[in-house]
Amino acid sequence: MKTKNLLVVLFIVLLFTGCGAMKLEDFNETSPKFVVKDYFNGELKAYGLVKDRSGKIIKSFKAKMIGSWDEDGVGTLDEYFVYNNGEKQRRVWTLIPSKNKNEYIGTASDIVGQGILKSNGNTVMIDYTMEVPYNDSTINIDVKDWLHLQEDGVIINHSKMKKFGFTVGELVITIIKQ
Repeated sequence: MKTKNLLVVLFIVLLFTGCGAMKLEDFNETSPKFVVKDYFNGELKAYGLVKDRSGKIIKSFKAKMIGSWDEDGVGTLDEYFVYNNGEKQRRVWTLIPSKNKNEYIGTASDIVGQGILKSNGNTVMIDYTMEVPYNDSTINIDVKDWLHLQEDGVIINHSKMKKFGFTVGELVITIIKQ
């Protein structure tokens, strides 16, 4: 009988945990409106933390980002990272407008395939797979970025990094438009 009760409790916990996931639609009525083309145009600064699966901070970084857009609405976001251990990294995103409203297709050299960037209200969600160094090789990590534009123009970004559905790390970033 105890096993049956335990299974029922476990099922209820899993059911409610799954139902509580954040969705882009949760931000329908939020403001200020996050217009990707406007915000990611010009120079930005970012400060961030990388956490491991237990929540321990394993790296911090600062970044300079420069966004620009061409006459066809294709964006480039050039990112320069400097980590607290001295490591430097550059990533160049290309953002191509999708046929869907408020959506872009994102590519970069360390992104596997294409990422999908969607905006709604004050929030942008980017879903992609990133190739990251691991030991003497690389592995692919699934990333879901949530960027929330605040009234003063600051973005609060939080990301989950997963492998086989399990969280293996997190990012917390503050982005400031210059």
